[in-house]
Amino acid sequence: MKKNNNIIIGVLIAVIAVMGVAFAAFATTLNINGSASISSNWIITFVPGTCTATSKDSGNPSSGTVSVSGTTATVVANMSSPGDVLACTVKAQNQGTLDAVRTSWSLVGQVTDTTSYTVSLSPTTNPGSVLAAKSGSTVDEETLTITITYKSTVTAKPSGAATFKAVATYEQDI
Repeated sequence: MKKNNNIIIGVLIAVIAVMGVAFAAFATTLNINGSASISSNWIITFVPGTCTATSKDSGNPSSGTVSVSGTTATVVANMSSPGDVLACTVKAQNQGTLDAVRTSWSLVGQVTDTTSYTVSLSPTTNPGSVLAAKSGSTVDEETLTITITYKSTVTAKPSGAATFKAVATYEQDI
């Protein structure tokens, strides 16, 4: 019986030793400490430009205004004579520290009075040019234009001013 007890004790000691080695192998701790931060920023803004009218009647010229909110431009056109053209500009500026590329420049909504007006946007390239990140006091910019033409086929003048909106979308240049 002593012999069996010695064998059992020996086996138990061996099992405990194997369990200790196995535990040590699987109980390894890996600590990873770190942090990341991004100091870059993304700031694309519009600066209102001017509106230039080409009018048929110099005594009653067409006129317009352009205003901006974020990257949306709103033009209010007061057209006088059929055939008049109003071109309004805005400047898109990159005030941020990341390069940007224009992916679209499009009208918001549809032109409801297509009998009286045609509206075009330029540049129409898609994607547009890259606006480089701000460097010191140097700000990269591009000029975007909304052109409204009062159709020469119009026989009755629309009442009131016409409002048109266009929005530009930019993404990070990669």
